[in-house]
Amino acid sequence: MSTRPLEGILVVDFTTMVAGGSCTRMLADCGAQVIKLEAAEGGDLMRRAGNVQDGVSLFFALYNAGKKSVVLDLKSPAGLEISKRLIERADIVVENFRPGVMARLGLDYETVSKINPKAVYCSISGFGQTGPLSQRAAYAPVAHAFSGFDMMLSRLPDREAPPPDNRVMIADIVAGAYAFSAIQTALVHRLRNGVGSHVDVAMADSMMTLVGMQIQQAQHDALWPSGGFPSYATKDGYVNIPLVSPITYRQALKVMGRDDILNDPEFQASPATRRVEIIEALRVWAAEHTSEECDTIMTAGGVPCAIYRMPHEVLDHPQTVARGSFTDVPTANGSFKILNPPFQISGAGVKAGTTVPALGEHTHDVLADILGLSEADLATAAGEKAFG
Repeated sequence: MSTRPLEGILVVDFTTMVAGGSCTRMLADCGAQVIKLEAAEGGDLMRRAGNVQDGVSLFFALYNAGKKSVVLDLKSPAGLEISKRLIERADIVVENFRPGVMARLGLDYETVSKINPKAVYCSISGFGQTGPLSQRAAYAPVAHAFSGFDMMLSRLPDREAPPPDNRVMIADIVAGAYAFSAIQTALVHRLRNGVGSHVDVAMADSMMTLVGMQIQQAQHDALWPSGGFPSYATKDGYVNIPLVSPITYRQALKVMGRDDILNDPEFQASPATRRVEIIEALRVWAAEHTSEECDTIMTAGGVPCAIYRMPHEVLDHPQTVARGSFTDVPTANGSFKILNPPFQISGAGVKAGTTVPALGEHTHDVLADILGLSEADLATAAGEKAFG
């Protein structure tokens, strides 16, 4: 008996880039068979993105390990017909084109639901399938800007200084995660009701969930939260020591030996009234210690603390090693790491695949195994330009 939770689930993956790719990779991590459909002329743009090791893009590997690659020309009647035959057998279909693209191909949800009424069909886009902005091209930075996230990240509601540059594609990952979880909900719905459904995920909506508290605040009055969690410079870097409750205020003051504030009647009545003073005390204290000393001392004193790390510093950290946060992907002359899913399920195998598909590597095998196409059938399809 399989211990992989999505074993036996077939996914037809029309996605490119990050948002859709991250969603379908997690489906593969959970045991689903993910058939990635790509154009013969270069395939997914991520194949040419970022650093390349032994002919493999590390970016592409991150979002596509464990999948099977099939090349099809969807503008060819023969290629389109093969894609529809795969959809007939699919449990899940995922796409992340701009709204309207799949309809022009004849692969929109309305059409697919007639081909396969039980299919869970997921669309990921910048602004969703509805609304006046739905037809806009939108990448992660657009969703960051629209949602209010960037302005809150920089804490610049007065707009007196420019928001920060976007370096991390947060919207792609958040939308991919919401799509992954919504697909599971839709599968439960199908189990109970016998029909598939259309999952519509918008990157802009996904980003707004990250500033939900600020959106609630904006409905109340013109005041913006004055809190925030500043960084503190140490002798050799930076740490974060978040003051989130009266308990953390008190514990931090004990660690620093600031009984003058701790015993003050005003502080005892309302710790937050001395917040600015306590933050300044933390700045002075942190500057006298290394980052490791701050982390060790504050943690021992019951105060939340974390060292600001660069990405390369987490690769072999004892915490990520103990959690099994990474999987090694072998290449011709070595290996590299990719992230495992950020969740574990007891009694179930959930882990990134260790193989990265070459463009079209599985075309013949998949079409033979799933559709039962013979060598003659494949040759005929090739002659009809099904594979580009």
